[in-house]
Amino acid sequence: MCEARVFLEKEGKILPFMDNVVTIKPENEKLLLIDLFGNRKYIDASIKELKLLEHEVILEEKE
Repeated sequence: MCEARVFLEKEGKILPFMDNVVTIKPENEKLLLIDLFGNRKYIDASIKELKLLEHEVILEEKE
């Protein structure tokens, strides 16, 4: 499977944010995340790191 697990770095901690993410795209100055089941979440963040072999994305909250 090619889904990713998305984490959010906030105040020096890395916290789980969303699982089974298949799409991440910029929309209205935020990121839209869509999971395998069609659930959507918007977040005001930027991509900090992509770990492709581990299927992980780390986001950094915008200030």
